[in-house]
Amino acid sequence: MNFDSISIRIFLALTGLVVVLLVGAALFGEVQVRNYQQVALRDQLTETADSLLGDSTEVLANRAPAEPFAQRLRDLGRSNGLRITLIAVDGTVVSDSEVTGPMANHGDRPEVLEAQQFGTGSAERRSSTTGKETFYISRRVEGDGAFLGTIRVASEIAPLRSERSRFHTNLALFGLFALGIGAGASFLISRWISKPLERIEQDASELAAGRLDLRVRSEGPAEVRRLANGLNSMSRELRDRLEGMRRARTEIETILASMQEGVVAVDGRERVVLMNEAAARLLGLSAQLGPGATLWEHLRFPELERGLRAVLGGSSAWHGDAVSPNQDGRTLGLSVARVENSEDADKPMAGAVAILSDVTAIRRLEQVRIDFVANVSHELRTPLAAVMGALETLADPEQEAAIRARFLDIGNRNAARLQAIVSDLLDLSSIEAEGDRMPLEPVRADGPLRTAAGALAGAAESKGVRLELPGPLATPAWVRGNSQRLEQVFTNLLENAIKYTPKGGRVIARVRLTPKEVLVDVEDSGMGIPAASLPRIFERFYRVDRSRSRDMGGTGLGLAIVKHVVRAHGGTVSVKSEEGQGTNFTVALPRIPEVPKNS
Repeated sequence: MNFDSISIRIFLALTGLVVVLLVGAALFGEVQVRNYQQVALRDQLTETADSLLGDSTEVLANRAPAEPFAQRLRDLGRSNGLRITLIAVDGTVVSDSEVTGPMANHGDRPEVLEAQQFGTGSAERRSSTTGKETFYISRRVEGDGAFLGTIRVASEIAPLRSERSRFHTNLALFGLFALGIGAGASFLISRWISKPLERIEQDASELAAGRLDLRVRSEGPAEVRRLANGLNSMSRELRDRLEGMRRARTEIETILASMQEGVVAVDGRERVVLMNEAAARLLGLSAQLGPGATLWEHLRFPELERGLRAVLGGSSAWHGDAVSPNQDGRTLGLSVARVENSEDADKPMAGAVAILSDVTAIRRLEQVRIDFVANVSHELRTPLAAVMGALETLADPEQEAAIRARFLDIGNRNAARLQAIVSDLLDLSSIEAEGDRMPLEPVRADGPLRTAAGALAGAAESKGVRLELPGPLATPAWVRGNSQRLEQVFTNLLENAIKYTPKGGRVIARVRLTPKEVLVDVEDSGMGIPAASLPRIFERFYRVDRSRSRDMGGTGLGLAIVKHVVRAHGGTVSVKSEEGQGTNFTVALPRIPEVPKNS
């Protein structure tokens, strides 16, 4: 702050005057408020004591009972926030509005002694009974010309001080407000009378700070106007040059910001030259690193470090995949390239630029494709080999009829198995293609379950497995579903349960209702599933016991179909099992809370 400036001098003088006036007003107000409080309190206590003199005389002269008077003192004290005490001539406390038990002799209290002598007494001190600062007024009580005792009324000082404190706070707030108004007015006045040259000085400072779009105000004498015009011409020229540079940088930043791929450019000493938001997100940084930041002080990413140093060390490019440093299971594709010095080709390169992209989905799809091709090839190879072997045997005309019949049966069974695998693959593909577009309508969940169970009742009976279905439901289990697909789900679950349950076992289907879901359980008493296999049983072609599953005619796609159909219904399927203890599959479907109309 330049105290030689005329605007500052005027501002300080006017503001100082406002401060002096406010301080004087505050001191005067404090004195007036304090005097008013003291007078008002004394008047209130005196008026209360005077109103009680008559009844006090009756009580001290034993012409009226003490208890009703004591109750009156307590009620009056509570309603007015006062403490009222009736003291006998010997100093004994007859009644007190706050203390009900025996009290110390009050004959030596200053206000009591003063009232005995002069008729009225007052004192301000800390109460020996309550321990609080208190103001007392005492009045002499007489009867038939004799001194009977003293009636004393007291009020704590703390509420008055609290009231004065609030007054001080309000006064301070008003003073600050008034000071702000006064300071603002002083500032406006000082600015109004400042010279035009001061305005030009401020505008020139703004120009120096980078506000090249500001036009210097041309006011005052001719010399000042010429100076302002010269500054304006200089600012226009600088603005045009910087605008071109800014447009070019904005275009680059816009392109980088719109990219899904991360871009990190470093110089020869591995300091950040440029980083976009996508790179910061992929690298797990809370914000982009600014130019000049050392990359490895904020990040630990060995693969990126290896690629940058390989390129900075002389390689033309480096490519590879790496696990995301966010530890979120994603895979990042890294591409690092050289950045040559464009000003002088003979000078060494200026740095390197790395492109980062999230290739998790691509790599996962590649792995799914590889696994699917391998699984399909593995599943088709065995029945194809059996069919080919059977055909070779049948092609020999010298084979006996029994042998030809046996190999014909082998060929038929494996051809049927191939047909089942292809059918399930097409079915699974159709379910996945429908996805959220699968046609759904209100369906009772136990309907498809009973239909599936009816179709498999013969298979269960022929194997000696008892199939138990739920009885009639007290509350219909309505869901929004596709009857054909739900029947397919329950058919697969029941068929698997019957297949893997030995003779004499049982398969139980249950329907349970919750406020939000319909739960269908398919439980068997079969061989169970090992714990290590539980997380994978819904995968395509996964089998716990491959040879046994093939012998039973399974394709390895049934549970995958179950999972995708239930998911298309917005539900979930889960499994609980222990080896030798059986298995329980639970299908959870969103419940329709009320029976749909016209259903």
